Amino acid sequence: MFPPAIPLLPPARRLHHGAMWLVMSLAWLGAGAAPMLAAEGPASRRPVAASAITADWTGITVVDLCKRLSDITGRPVILDRRIDPTTRLTLAVRDEPLDSVLARVATAGGTRCALLTSTIRLVPPGCAPGLVEAERERLEAIAALPVKARRLAQQRQAWSWPDGATPRDLLAGLGEGAGIELAGLEDIPHDHLAAADLPPLPLAERLDLLLAQFDRRLDWSGWREATDDASPGRVPIVPLPRSASGDDRPLVVAPGAWDPIAAQARSPVNGPGLPAAAQATWTLEVAAPLDQLLATVATRLDLDLELDRAGLRARGVSAGEIVRLKVKDVDRDELLDSILEPLGLRFTIEGDRLWVGPAGD
Repeated sequence: MFPPAIPLLPPARRLHHGAMWLVMSLAWLGAGAAPMLAAEGPASRRPVAASAITADWTGITVVDLCKRLSDITGRPVILDRRIDPTTRLTLAVRDEPLDSVLARVATAGGTRCALLTSTIRLVPPGCAPGLVEAERERLEAIAALPVKARRLAQQRQAWSWPDGATPRDLLAGLGEGAGIELAGLEDIPHDHLAAADLPPLPLAERLDLLLAQFDRRLDWSGWREATDDASPGRVPIVPLPRSASGDDRPLVVAPGAWDPIAAQARSPVNGPGLPAAAQATWTLEVAAPLDQLLATVATRLDLDLELDRAGLRARGVSAGEIVRLKVKDVDRDELLDSILEPLGLRFTIEGDRLWVGPAGD
């Protein structure tokens, strides 16, 4: 059962233009025992877009509706700082799929909705496609980073700040703590944000989440390694990708964005669905052929495996080579890295496709 959504809002008397509103549900955290790969993997995933939602929302503020949507989806719903949180909406929903509901909410509020891998964003018109494209580019760039930098970018941690915090200071502090220089930080406008308490998210996503409020993002393809132990790595801040001309759909969905929502949507009338296990951790002790092990892992991750067998042969790696591995409480990427790095291999994930091949390709 989903617990009540937690509103991350300052008192009404402290509302101000620069507020960024964030709402989350603890169900998004996917708490629970780590599954054994040979026994039970993550919960079988079923697109929540197909789940029927029934609700009546009358004169509800858009920020309160974000709380309801967070409870339904089990992930943070973020209202862009440029949208008035006191805007009131009235919607009657009868057995509608979530994607239809999100589109109607966006249209009714004069906003647009971007459904991303870990968050849902309500943003001004014209902004949603850029957020989806930015997420695609970020994932591709991070997948191509050296292992140490990739693990840094993917490091999950909660993030919170008090009411009135300034975005430039928040970003600088987060970058400094991670040993990263954010090039172009001085161009972020001065502002004050509402208090927030974010669940664990990857470092790259935390930084982009805040930068997106100012139409910016990090370009991890421009990553520069530190020259010595005392120097930080460096990654530039760049503008968000421009939306395609005329693309102003009420809902834009990133590839694979439905995947982490592992349960039926919670209907305010019909009650809760099953708890999600989107952020599962893995414990594995195995000695198995590489191709069979990867096929099993891909199946448990609901991914289609594409193994570059020709590339493996050129690198002198047999697809039937026995992999001996013992890991405990690791996330998806750490599991795959543990299998592949000793063999000089790497992986990329695009949508439902898991590609595995030589690290130099």
